[in-house]
Amino acid sequence: MKLKSILTTLLVAGMLTTVFTGCGSDSKENQAPVVLSESGTFPIVPEGEELVVNIFAPLRSGVTTYAREENSLTKAFENHTGLTIEWSEVPSADRLQKLNSIMQSGLYPDVILDHWWSKSEQQLYADQGILVPLEELIAEHAPHIQGILDKYPLVKQNMTLDDGHIYSIPSLDASPQTEANYKMWINQVWLDNLDLDMPKTLDEFTEVMRKFRDEDANGNGDPNDEIALTSSFKSWNANTMYFLLNSFTYYAQSNKFMYIDENGKLIYTRVSDEFKDGVKYLHSLFEEGLLDEAAFTQDANGLKQIGNNPGDNILGACAGGYLGSLLNIGDSDRWKDFSAVAPLIGPEGVQYTIANPAMGSAVLAITSECPSPEAIVRAWDLFFYNETNDFGIYNFAGEEGIDYVLASEGDLNAIGEPATYTRLTGNNDRDGRYWNQLGPWYKAEDFMIRYTVEGDGDAESTLHQITLDHYTPYLPDDSMILLPMAFGTDESRELIDIETAMNAYFDMTFAEFVTGKLDIDENWDEYVAELEKIGLARYLEIYQNKLDAK
Repeated sequence: MKLKSILTTLLVAGMLTTVFTGCGSDSKENQAPVVLSESGTFPIVPEGEELVVNIFAPLRSGVTTYAREENSLTKAFENHTGLTIEWSEVPSADRLQKLNSIMQSGLYPDVILDHWWSKSEQQLYADQGILVPLEELIAEHAPHIQGILDKYPLVKQNMTLDDGHIYSIPSLDASPQTEANYKMWINQVWLDNLDLDMPKTLDEFTEVMRKFRDEDANGNGDPNDEIALTSSFKSWNANTMYFLLNSFTYYAQSNKFMYIDENGKLIYTRVSDEFKDGVKYLHSLFEEGLLDEAAFTQDANGLKQIGNNPGDNILGACAGGYLGSLLNIGDSDRWKDFSAVAPLIGPEGVQYTIANPAMGSAVLAITSECPSPEAIVRAWDLFFYNETNDFGIYNFAGEEGIDYVLASEGDLNAIGEPATYTRLTGNNDRDGRYWNQLGPWYKAEDFMIRYTVEGDGDAESTLHQITLDHYTPYLPDDSMILLPMAFGTDESRELIDIETAMNAYFDMTFAEFVTGKLDIDENWDEYVAELEKIGLARYLEIYQNKLDAK
């Protein structure tokens, strides 16, 4: 499909803005101008007018198409806004390849959803005039998006590039269980069977793991079928070793394994003495047979095979974003056997939760091809209302009356308060009636506890209170967090090359340290020297210079 070249003529008449149609269609090239309604009124495109917009949109899991004929959310959205959407749908797995091809071709869609561009990528396209700055449009026409930028300073900071402009509308999940989404789970039934208390320190945890290993914790008469502690790099936040290292120092992949100290200096955790002590502890777990040998190799399915073991439960403890990382929570009530473990107190009193700060993700960009950025900004403001039965809930939960209903009097949520909604379907049953979190949206802090729960709740709904009780108190101060930064093309390439090489070397060496193939005391200096040789000092210099310039 040939996309229209940029149209720059804007005709202003009183309270109305005139724009040209045909963002993505040959057939719309010669259409008459469209007069938009006054800002804040709907439909944005009045009856009798037509504004066609071409939107690049990866197909989210559980969504077959966004076409209005087959998706009731799209139909409702178009009816409410007056937009006519031409979807350029791509399989989610092909998103990056297809988007790169489009950006190289020069034939841009009007709107790009779920691009997930870094600040450097956004700046690259903005400098070429491909992306439209949005901050003035948001301030004038999108009060709910502006409200998010005002309420969450980290979001505004993350969305604003070095040139002072905002080029993407964010999605934002502000729920506690997302901000602190790295958790540890322990078999509460086994603790009870062995009359053990919930461990609070690393020493106590180690002793519990020994009991799990040796004392037939599942009570089936076989003292050798228990797996005390396991891990997986390939299941959501199920890397138990990362969780345990935060009892020695702040260690987070989302922070590029760095943090900012009290003097504003960047510390690369992987060469610190505290990290070295943490790796020694992990080696002791492995050497004693407490940490499963499969911890470095098993994928998500392998981990779930342990959690879903037919018959007796053989899993003692493992990290996981939620219990669904460890086992199939819909197949049985086994998830109820597990309790959350708060960050464990290390030998020097260190006790961190890995942070996933509520700073938003860049998911909607408007290109210079679009004749009405105003219409797009006004339309997507609808997904930020945070009101009952708004387009946000439609995007997440599907259609009212089919996928959910308003809760009845007496229906309670996971913390015993009146619920707002009652679910009728699961994610796999909503195709044709939702977008499954496509594009910009907002989940408020209480979003996940708006649903009715029965009895003690389920593995997802209980996460809210679990997080507040066990993980939120141990989040690092915001001053320690390294926010995404925008770099020029040359620096970006240099950083990528260094980071890729360092990570490859680290992954190999870390595994050898933990398993004992390399003695960490004998080989530590060589390990640090190799990282320096790869370019660690230069890597830190680039980031520190950017940090100091802010």
